[in-house]
Amino acid sequence: MLALTDGVTAIAMTLLVLDVELPDGLDGAELRQALDEVQSQVGAFLLSAVVIALFWRAHHAAVRNADGIGLYAFWLHVAFLALVSLIPFPTHVLETYGDRFLGPGLYGAVIGAAALVLYGIDLHVSRSAGVNWRSVPLPAQAIVFLASVPIARISPIAAIYSWAASVPLSMLADRIAARRGERP
Repeated sequence: MLALTDGVTAIAMTLLVLDVELPDGLDGAELRQALDEVQSQVGAFLLSAVVIALFWRAHHAAVRNADGIGLYAFWLHVAFLALVSLIPFPTHVLETYGDRFLGPGLYGAVIGAAALVLYGIDLHVSRSAGVNWRSVPLPAQAIVFLASVPIARISPIAAIYSWAASVPLSMLADRIAARRGERP
């Protein structure tokens, strides 16, 4: 399953960069204008490239203790990989419609769902390996990105900025889970 995950994440990251386009034959003011316009594409590419890389890393960490892949785990992995392979689409929607509900709403829903499924994989593998399920960090990314969907209805920009909360909340969730895992 790791090799498939490696391939899917590599292809998803490659598809992201194909969306960054600059017209041919420009120079001077036209080139500067085109470069200004492509900044949102580059920003969305960088965001999604980091998100996919973090998903890849977290997936590898989650399954390192797996003894095998049963039917339930198989379908969790399929759902996770399907969501990861979908990321280039909401990335394009985000760069095109970032100022409307659809852009950050769809992006938050897909990233949040992928993070939630990855949390399910981590819980399943931990339980199967006899590891205390309380040592699995709560899915801060899933909570933040899914919560950003209704925020996007009110303010698409606020929804985008809310994603930054996933970093400190993930760090906090990791610390709490580490403490819980140490208790007998």
